[in-house]
Amino acid sequence: MMDGGHSLRISGLRTAVVQANFYWTYIRVYTREGGLYGTGEAFFAPGLQSIVQEFESILIGEDPTATEYLVERMRWAASGAGSLGGIIWNAITGIEAALLDLKGKIYGIPVYQLLGGKVNPVVPLYADCHGGHALEALNPLLQPVSPEWNGGSSSTTADAAAGGAAAGDDPAGMIRAARHRARTMVDQGFRILKFDLDIPGSTFDSAAGYSLTARDRELLLQLALQLREEVGPDVGLAFDAHWRYRTADILTLARDLESINPLWLEDPLPPQDTGGFARLRMQTAVPIATGENLQLRHGFAPYIEGQLCDVICPDVQKSGGLVETKYIAAWAVSRNLALAIHMIGSPLALAASTHLAVTLPNLIACEFHASDVPFFHDLVAEGTEEWFRPGEALVLDRPGFGVELNEKTLARYRVNGTQVF
Repeated sequence: MMDGGHSLRISGLRTAVVQANFYWTYIRVYTREGGLYGTGEAFFAPGLQSIVQEFESILIGEDPTATEYLVERMRWAASGAGSLGGIIWNAITGIEAALLDLKGKIYGIPVYQLLGGKVNPVVPLYADCHGGHALEALNPLLQPVSPEWNGGSSSTTADAAAGGAAAGDDPAGMIRAARHRARTMVDQGFRILKFDLDIPGSTFDSAAGYSLTARDRELLLQLALQLREEVGPDVGLAFDAHWRYRTADILTLARDLESINPLWLEDPLPPQDTGGFARLRMQTAVPIATGENLQLRHGFAPYIEGQLCDVICPDVQKSGGLVETKYIAAWAVSRNLALAIHMIGSPLALAASTHLAVTLPNLIACEFHASDVPFFHDLVAEGTEEWFRPGEALVLDRPGFGVELNEKTLARYRVNGTQVF
């Protein structure tokens, strides 16, 4: 533990990437003296490791505890490359997390204390259940990959337990798989679930969005109705449309969903369609959520100031950093908006998100997205038993995030051709 006059300076940055259901990208900030380091996680992006290493030259020799100053340095250094948003902020966000982990270690306090202290004793976790089918493994361009840990397949074998039905199969099979998934997660202890409302078999290949036929709407409505029947009224249900639809189509479906009282309908429209969001918010009682594609305060500004949504969903691994997200959350509080954290990363990303989440008075829950990754709990050095339970997470009262990576596990599951720090 150092006092306020410490002499530590940044000596370098290193990265490591694990091939899980997504590419989990870790960033480590080293100090010149004392042997201390901090580790953060960034949301995946093409070429992300190279972007991180570009920032090393302007961080070396700097005080690692001057977190917001260093974020501003990186912002302005990258201004010519478009640092008002985009994958530059995936890198900066991950670096900032590493700096906060390091800062907590320097001063001997957990990160949540650096962010204002606890408001919530625990953090509710919601299980992302997709469309009921098993997780797919995707690369940074959302293309299927075949991880060795999954036997060379881009999807897991959980579909077999659900009766062999995946998203592209017959409607009855899709609904059967979703009900099975819902029951499994509730039995594990989750009290909030999120399911996809994507047209079965659709991909991210239409710049103009997708139209919903009457048959599509009936299928998605039946999915939602049967999920409510399966889990009952005491389990929260949220739905994710992955910014795929046009306003008139999704508005009709949203109205149909009102009878099952969902917690929220997430990303029903592409983020640039602010007029469509305004129309949805005025014409349906279903709470509208958005935020995983937004970055920085100015990205959230039209949604918060314009009251275009009911729930904001920042992703702490790319939103601009934990401190930036704290500002965004406080702004949302001033407009009486709730917050649900989007999180598709590893135990380290979950720990970082949790340290922020316990400080937020408008928190609903934080996402958990890795129930089908078999080595999730093995990625941290001392296991997750102390702070993770299906349905909720605690923060550890240890310096920094209180979580260290298991580098043997990391090395085993790293992306081919990458190094471990």
